[in-house]
Amino acid sequence: MKDNFINDLKKTEKEGIKKLLDYLEEIDFYKKPASIRHHLNVTGGLLEHTENVKREYLKLNQEINAGIAWENIIIQASLHDLEKCFAYTSEMQHTITPGQNNFLRSLVRDNMDLYNTYGLDKYVEDKEFIISKEYASDLIKWFKDGRNIAPPDVRSDWNYNENNLPLNHSMRSIIESTKFIELEERDILAITYHMGPYGPFDERKRSKAEELYPDVRLLHLADSIATKKEDIAEDLKSNS
Repeated sequence: MKDNFINDLKKTEKEGIKKLLDYLEEIDFYKKPASIRHHLNVTGGLLEHTENVKREYLKLNQEINAGIAWENIIIQASLHDLEKCFAYTSEMQHTITPGQNNFLRSLVRDNMDLYNTYGLDKYVEDKEFIISKEYASDLIKWFKDGRNIAPPDVRSDWNYNENNLPLNHSMRSIIESTKFIELEERDILAITYHMGPYGPFDERKRSKAEELYPDVRLLHLADSIATKKEDIAEDLKSNS
């Protein structure tokens, strides 16, 4: 799947594509999930979703004879969700609240034996806990239970990146892409409005974009079809 993704982008022969591909490796594009709570919320899910969207887009273009160039479809489908590389993280985030920090410190003072036995100092820097608020809740519950068992493991699943820049999803994808390659007007509009009516944009402007290029509707439709199929597949797996 990764090889197919890379080869398709190379075949577009866009200037700067090699630097873009190097950048995708750097920001862990191939490891990120497609979502946190919904479709393909697993390591590698973003790549799988991207390939699914590309397949549906190519199929739609052929079925309705939309006449969109292959290169544009590859660029749009491959880069429409690039922002998710920055939106999701599996790293421990320092989001603990001041109240949680103070409470944990008081619990540690009363339970130094547990603190030392299980090496919880690895989560402390300058006498402050450097953990996520979710893990802080887990530790507080563990301390309060008072049982002499190992503390809960740090959650290793994917979470929202609290330090992500407050930029629109589509806009961030476009900004990051154009650091390396030039996007055509149709590519920019398709990626901008790929969420269709669920995006945070003026409906009149989206309608105008749809009138200008069939790409705008087709990328959104391909994204919707791929997502729905992924959700159904996940439901079937859960119920089997």
